[in-house]
Amino acid sequence: MNREAVFADVLKRNRLRITKERLEVFRLLGRVDSPLSRSELLGNLKHFGMHPPTLYRTIELFVSVGIIQSLSSISGDVVYELLPPFAPHHHHYRCMNCGLTFPLEVSDDAPEEVALRSLTLPGAVVYHQVDIFGTCFGCLSERDLVEGEVSSTS
Repeated sequence: MNREAVFADVLKRNRLRITKERLEVFRLLGRVDSPLSRSELLGNLKHFGMHPPTLYRTIELFVSVGIIQSLSSISGDVVYELLPPFAPHHHHYRCMNCGLTFPLEVSDDAPEEVALRSLTLPGAVVYHQVDIFGTCFGCLSERDLVEGEVSSTS
């Protein structure tokens, strides 16, 4: 079953209609490589004529039925991304300098995945989240350039 068919099935199982607005938000999140904030979603959907309240209701609905998850960015903004089965299972590397979030694909035999399966949990897992924090190579390169300029002028 393709991603949109699974999306339609999730909505139907939750007794929700498939609207053009919901489908457009879903498609946008499926096209991007990194999580998007509400303002980024809205900016990308302006051509579609999406009104902010409609987008905000759609986001909350998608979170509540497990289509997307919300993440807090380094800057404190909330960003959204698709959950499996709509996107590959992954974790995140977050740059503490520029705030960018990079997806990290995870294999089913990764240590944390094995550990999660071995836990005795008090309920069903909808999803889990692992974030790794550091400084991305882009910021490291910029810092090295700036430090090189400072040391050469001293």
